[in-house]
Amino acid sequence: MGALRPILVAALAWALLLPSLPALGGTRLTATPDQLRALYVQRLVKYAAWPEGAGPAPGRPFVVAATDPARLRPYFPAPDNGDPAFELVQWPAECDVLVLVGASRREVAAILKRVADRPVLTITQDPDGPALGAIINFVMQGGRLKLEVSPEAARRAGLTISSRLLQLARIYREAPRD
Repeated sequence: MGALRPILVAALAWALLLPSLPALGGTRLTATPDQLRALYVQRLVKYAAWPEGAGPAPGRPFVVAATDPARLRPYFPAPDNGDPAFELVQWPAECDVLVLVGASRREVAAILKRVADRPVLTITQDPDGPALGAIINFVMQGGRLKLEVSPEAARRAGLTISSRLLQLARIYREAPRD
């Protein structure tokens, strides 16, 4: 009984403490859509390559222009631990990345047309984003944020999207032009 007693005490303590602990996996982490967009933008630049002479110079931040930068600003931290640095600015501005969220479809179409042949990683969250010329589009599917990538829009902009990102994303194929 002497060897069994510590096991019984431990089991009793576990049974008493268990109800006060949150259920494993029961805590659901949530993020706002703006937090998710900002996080994705910060990660997506690692999977895009700009042509020679475009994109940020070594040691310089990525310039991210947004149609509504105030929504994203709280989620762009100061640079640290070797991650790329970002400078968030209001569109219109010279930029490496352009986030078009919160703008009307007409505005999105006009802006995308304006930057179509420039080395700018364009990101939208609009069902028509890729058809309008966006390179990356956020799609809500089953309550989750998914990616849609247009390799043709990236090619026109002179950008290369990594095969790793293309494997994870849904690929948008443009309709053939007659």
